[in-house]
Amino acid sequence: MKQEKEKLEIDAAGTLGYEFSSEAAACTLTSLFIVWFKIGATSFGGGAITQYLIQEHFIYKKKWITEEMYANIIGMCQITPGINILAYTIVIGKQLAGMKGVFVSLLGLVLPSAAITVAISAVYLKVSDIPRVQAALHTVFAAIFGVALATNWRNIKPIFLANHKRGPLAFISTWVILLGSGFVYVFFQPPVAVLYLMGGLCGAILYGYILKR
Repeated sequence: MKQEKEKLEIDAAGTLGYEFSSEAAACTLTSLFIVWFKIGATSFGGGAITQYLIQEHFIYKKKWITEEMYANIIGMCQITPGINILAYTIVIGKQLAGMKGVFVSLLGLVLPSAAITVAISAVYLKVSDIPRVQAALHTVFAAIFGVALATNWRNIKPIFLANHKRGPLAFISTWVILLGSGFVYVFFQPPVAVLYLMGGLCGAILYGYILKR
């Protein structure tokens, strides 16, 4: 049996809403655990790679969540302290299967990644002084950076699409907030929490203004 998938739509007032389709694969606790286990076992390269795999499995393959839903999850989890990937895992698990989903999601992600990390660390300690190993690790970063760019584009694309549908003011303002936040962070280095708060406040004011028009 297929599970319903949410599809984002924007009505004439600019309000976000969801219509349901039946394209998503059934989500059980077992299938949820298996997907997170695959992600935990193959997410070499850190948070950007893990995010990319989450997108691949949950949005594009299983269709359990939409791009818009994932963008909202990221926005919420970015302002929480600690490891963001764990926050993503908790929220997605809760949304798909309740508290049991949280448990199996965390277990599936952490078990393989922790085991592989311990094993690789043991090997690295024995070969870390070899120049070729160090050179290889430096070049690997370039590949990880490329994946990070692709991942961040996937994260921000639904935000641009949604605001483009709201009109030129919302679309241009999105670019201003994006570039302005980067400028402020690079040159003034405020606390990240303050930057998030400022960006969220600007977005809230803008959204309220658009709805009143």
